[in-house]
Amino acid sequence: MNGENRRIDDVIAHATGWSDMTDDRGGFIETMLDWLNRTIAPPGVTIGAETPLFRSGLINSIRILELIAWTERATGRPVQDRDIRMDNFQNVARIAEVFAERRGPSLHREVRQ
Repeated sequence: MNGENRRIDDVIAHATGWSDMTDDRGGFIETMLDWLNRTIAPPGVTIGAETPLFRSGLINSIRILELIAWTERATGRPVQDRDIRMDNFQNVARIAEVFAERRGPSLHREVRQ
């Protein structure tokens, strides 16, 4: 990566809270869990990588849109219509398995809300 691109990535990482450690599946999971626990989880509930998001009632037909949008921002790629299936979004581990490997180069960023 050239110096200019590296500086841009540093600025983005600083502004979004997204660091280089998240350029792997584990980092994707960690960052998604942080976001879900801050924005989706009700008080007293902690979402884990294997927590069933739909079956537990944490994600519904409205919240799935937020989850898809977050996944698109984090991976830097759109989620294709054919991939919008409950089994692909059943839990954070599955989301990472399906989508984290498809991220765009240096676009794997999460915008904190």
